[in-house]
Amino acid sequence: MLLGRDSSRAGKASKAHVKGSVRAALGLASLFALCSFLIAVVALVAYRLGLVDIVQPLADSPTIHPVTALCVILLAICVVLTNPRAHPFIDGVCSVVLLGALARLAFPDEASVWLQQFNSYPAGPDAVVSTGTALCLLLLAASLLLRQYGNAAISQMMSVIAYSAPALALVGFVFGIEEPHARMSLTTVLMLTPLCVATALSTVFHGFLRPLLGPTHISALARRHLALVMMAPYLLGLSIIDINPDAAEISFLILIVASSQTVGLVVAFMALSFGKLERRSNILQRRAETRAMRDGLTGALNRASFTNQAHREISEHRRIKGVVSLLFIDVDHFKCINDTYGHATGDKVLKRIIRLMRGCLR
Repeated sequence: MLLGRDSSRAGKASKAHVKGSVRAALGLASLFALCSFLIAVVALVAYRLGLVDIVQPLADSPTIHPVTALCVILLAICVVLTNPRAHPFIDGVCSVVLLGALARLAFPDEASVWLQQFNSYPAGPDAVVSTGTALCLLLLAASLLLRQYGNAAISQMMSVIAYSAPALALVGFVFGIEEPHARMSLTTVLMLTPLCVATALSTVFHGFLRPLLGPTHISALARRHLALVMMAPYLLGLSIIDINPDAAEISFLILIVASSQTVGLVVAFMALSFGKLERRSNILQRRAETRAMRDGLTGALNRASFTNQAHREISEHRRIKGVVSLLFIDVDHFKCINDTYGHATGDKVLKRIIRLMRGCLR
């Protein structure tokens, strides 16, 4: 007890809380990636069999393109692969998807002609890769590439921005706005939305998502209010369109989605900044407590701290009817060491003795 080898219980509890939250977030990432994977596989099979109700759930909406489903399958696999041996595969897949999406955005006419070669199945006369779909795939591929090279914060930010495309399409469905660049198959929305979440959560060890999972007061406050503040622009938009239906235009939808994403990123970055400040404050507080509780030379508990801990241990063992043992150790001829070699050498001897005793503890 006097040596005080065990670390702070509060620090251990804090680390355990973060590790548990991180494991849960990684489990959710795998679950969301699996959802995207299964929906994409079902969409490919339905496309091949001509099941229009699956590839085109809404009569006036576009049909999902098989290339989109294939890209989602590959990216979902990349999300769950964490083994370093899989890095070349992830780099290759993400690079191909990124370049393909970039070509679709830069050369839409030429890309449409090339994509028509994969549009020969019974259910696919209207299958398209919309601008929003290509942009979402591009950002997700870039996010996974950034994850590979350790830039978690920007990777998470790109995943959040990528969600803007399916969110814009979904808001368009709700508000009844038909815009060619914003339109997307409902099946595509259902594939891309969980994939965006999974990609963001796959880097939860670092970046601005980790502070959101922490035990600090700022983290808890951000978690409670993040969903609410991100939903506020959508609720406000619904109210405005209900009052003035003429406001339902694509520019208004973009404003709603951009506002929601921006507010969410601001809250996340605030949690990151304040979380760092709070952790720094906690570290300084623990250091001050350690200095007040321990001997400055050897690091062993001082008299007051030893007395408090002894009382706690004795009370605990009385409660459980256990046995407490106390060991007194005396260093023979220590005064001779100080008198012969000086107090500096005596200090070194004390440090060495404490170190040897700590090594004997279980």
